[in-house]
Amino acid sequence: MTRRGTPGRENAAARSTERQIWYGYGQLTRVEKSRFGVFLHDTTRLFAEVSVFSLPVLFSVMEYPATGWFDAKATGIVAWLTAVLVGTLVRGGFIRPLATTTPGWVTLSPSLLLARVPYFNAGLALAIFGGLHVGQSVTGLTLANGAAGAATGLAWAAGVATLLSLCFPWFAERWLSVIG
Repeated sequence: MTRRGTPGRENAAARSTERQIWYGYGQLTRVEKSRFGVFLHDTTRLFAEVSVFSLPVLFSVMEYPATGWFDAKATGIVAWLTAVLVGTLVRGGFIRPLATTTPGWVTLSPSLLLARVPYFNAGLALAIFGGLHVGQSVTGLTLANGAAGAATGLAWAAGVATLLSLCFPWFAERWLSVIG
């Protein structure tokens, strides 16, 4: 995608339904897709992006001791998939990111690849382990057998992951203004 407008942003992807396709034989082409096709295309891109760059926190979730059905894996899957879904909606131009007027997701330039590692890991750690802590705190206050605590913890994880994805384009703009 071209960088029209703001450096470091995929503005064209948010304004168009055209996507670049790779056939595996070194051939690239551009294809016009339906809005649903754009959503599916962008979901695979964001799933790979969030998953690869947040592997350290995802590995720590897998190694975290399970204490029941509501544990770090429950908040982890909610946070992870929420971050992917909201990022997909931002990249496709379905919603606008926070604190910036420029639509679209962040490019895969080398300096912005480096920004993704601490940003996604810190944000997902806050969503996952914060949701776990909030859920366990509420469970200790109620007698509802943990249902209220689990719902609160999962809501925390989804809320923080939503903010994580909505604020990433703003963070990338600030990152580029500092390191150039």
